[in-house]
Amino acid sequence: MGDLDMGGHANRRHVASTLLALCITTALTGVSTQALAQETATVESTGVGDIVVTAQRREENLQDVPISVTAISNETLQAVGVGGTTSISQIVPSVQVTSSGPSNIFFMRGVGNTSGNVGEEGANAFYVDGVYLGDLTSAGTKFNNIQRIEVLKGPQGTLFGRNSSGGLVNIITREPGNEATVQGKVGYGNYNTLQGQLYAATPVGENLSFDVALTGKDQNDGFGTNLATGNDIGKGWYWGARSKLVWRPGDATKIVLSGDYYKDYNDYVNGFYLTKGSVGTGGYRFPGEYNLNTLDNGYADIQTFGGSLTVEHEFDFATLTSITARRGVKVQSSFDADYTSSRLVIAYVPSRVNTFQQELRLASASTTPFNWQLGVFYYHAKANVDGFTLRGLAFGGLNNGTSTRAEMKTNSYAAFGEAGYDITPTTHLIAGVRYTKDERTYRGTVTAIQTGVVTVAPPQQELSTGKVTYRVALRQDLGDKINVYASYNRGFKSGIFAATGSPLDPAVGPQTIDAFEVGLKSQLFDNLVRLNLAGFHYKIDDYQIRAQPSPGRTLLLNAATVKVDGLEGELTIAPTEGLTLNFSGTYLNSRFTDFPGAQFTYQSPAVCTTGQPAGRARPAGQSTGPATGGGINCFGDATGNKTPLSPTFASTISLNWRKNLGNDAEVIFNALWNHSSRIFFEADNRLTQGAYDVVNLSFELRPNKNWGIELWGNNMFDARYYQTGVGGTTGDHSEYAPPRTYGVSLKFDF
Repeated sequence: MGDLDMGGHANRRHVASTLLALCITTALTGVSTQALAQETATVESTGVGDIVVTAQRREENLQDVPISVTAISNETLQAVGVGGTTSISQIVPSVQVTSSGPSNIFFMRGVGNTSGNVGEEGANAFYVDGVYLGDLTSAGTKFNNIQRIEVLKGPQGTLFGRNSSGGLVNIITREPGNEATVQGKVGYGNYNTLQGQLYAATPVGENLSFDVALTGKDQNDGFGTNLATGNDIGKGWYWGARSKLVWRPGDATKIVLSGDYYKDYNDYVNGFYLTKGSVGTGGYRFPGEYNLNTLDNGYADIQTFGGSLTVEHEFDFATLTSITARRGVKVQSSFDADYTSSRLVIAYVPSRVNTFQQELRLASASTTPFNWQLGVFYYHAKANVDGFTLRGLAFGGLNNGTSTRAEMKTNSYAAFGEAGYDITPTTHLIAGVRYTKDERTYRGTVTAIQTGVVTVAPPQQELSTGKVTYRVALRQDLGDKINVYASYNRGFKSGIFAATGSPLDPAVGPQTIDAFEVGLKSQLFDNLVRLNLAGFHYKIDDYQIRAQPSPGRTLLLNAATVKVDGLEGELTIAPTEGLTLNFSGTYLNSRFTDFPGAQFTYQSPAVCTTGQPAGRARPAGQSTGPATGGGINCFGDATGNKTPLSPTFASTISLNWRKNLGNDAEVIFNALWNHSSRIFFEADNRLTQGAYDVVNLSFELRPNKNWGIELWGNNMFDARYYQTGVGGTTGDHSEYAPPRTYGVSLKFDF
């Protein structure tokens, strides 16, 4: 639980780096192939083309789906510097990303929850190749072999179901085909960073093909310095592998076996910084951007792994799909909960989450004038906290404190169906329903470290919830490539226990959402322009939110109601060959309409006040003098306040320009500008991140179709902004987004 020991893991790190280099070398010298392109869109010399998505669990044109969907190819993500899900908000402005230790928390159109407990599931679902990633740590996916990402906005409670109350991110990875291919890149960047990626695929027999995707990064220099120890902080490394085996025993059957493993060791996610303007316990003040002043660096040692078996068989009347998957996550993390060098509270959290899921889905072969889908889904999860310790001088001695052990089990069962009918050749109706039954059990104990005496050992708690979710959507075609739609969706996020809270705390209740949406989808001017618009209104009951009544401890609360009103638009223009411009923006008004029991924090000296009337947000306390260190928690009425991670306006502008130089040579330029207005981090609306802008640039020269050299830069104007902010009794803490990074990459494609 001391400083981040990069050297302690150096052997494994260098083994991973060597393995990555060896695979790239082997691929380059051992495989001679022609290039294989797997495109998301039907690319035309000029124009926006057609994009195929699976937003309704079958392949359809994006413009025909009555859902607000953003589909992004892997090529686009790499070009604009979005290398993983944690930076996806830079290209999809309706998505905001924050973190809670190793957990990655996503908000979509203002819908999310700030809790990142062990075993917690987000309000917005994550899927990879049809497999639900229930643990929030797994949502931090590094991109490599993906084919495309589909961001579905709004509740998806019928076909996807589980915890997709605000929407979902659907990642579709590449599949090996009947031709061999090798693609990848190696590069070097500032902060002494090495990174590389490899994708290799080949047929290995008749109707049998195999691929492997490797990715790795090693940042040796930190973004800042720990003033108490003199060590670099803000660095880490990861490596990962993913592979598929695809077998087609007949024309009607496809079997896909997949597996993946990722290892990540860093001090980003638990390197909590004392917020600028805050005073920590003992009078400690802001140590400077990206700097710490603690004797114990935070760190996270993360392993995620899993495998899945997908079987598809086409009957004459329908296609049967079976998806079976097991996944696991192991995390050891530590952080200084007082953010000072006094060692008041040091937290150590070892945890494990193991899941199993099975889905069976039958979809009609015919899509017009009537189509249907039926399915069942089972999900099991077991989350273990293997001794969450809080120790330090605040407990009466450096080695005094408490240790919490907890186990939460989840069994979820669902049955669903959806049908579509063409009322007329231009009028299309879709309706679906899903029933979900969740059963959770939770038990935890608290032991005094210094005595070994179990101080808290309540009986097992149980939570059982059954919910019906549904969807109705109507699409009206106004022309060949123009349509309007209206939809009503009911979604929910299941109730849950706070595994790292007190074993005496009750479960937080399920969160439900009713969403109304109208939209326009169009391709205009002979496919030179794509314009999609959507307006939406949400009513959320029992909105789930996190509070932190004491250092390291999490309490889950239900706000009574939240309302969200918003507008969003996406405009793509392809005026000439080789030039594409994208504009997207989201306006949100997301606020608590009833939240009388919200947590408010105040910097000491301060007092809590009582007897505040209900209505608009009322202070729950007040400061009584200049800040001296630490803070107090009070509970009051947050009605009327903005919800966390809900900027009033966010936008993205991107440009892709390609120029053919002849003889297969070309130059490629990409630019992205992401803007976000002010963001509040908590319900009391005290901690805030002001408006900020991020600009990413890349320039690539390809002398031929096989090789390229790329110069890239992310956050080019070095915007300094927080992506997480939490108030507490030992001071306010935050986590910075990465500063300006840049480098050069050598790319290959055979």
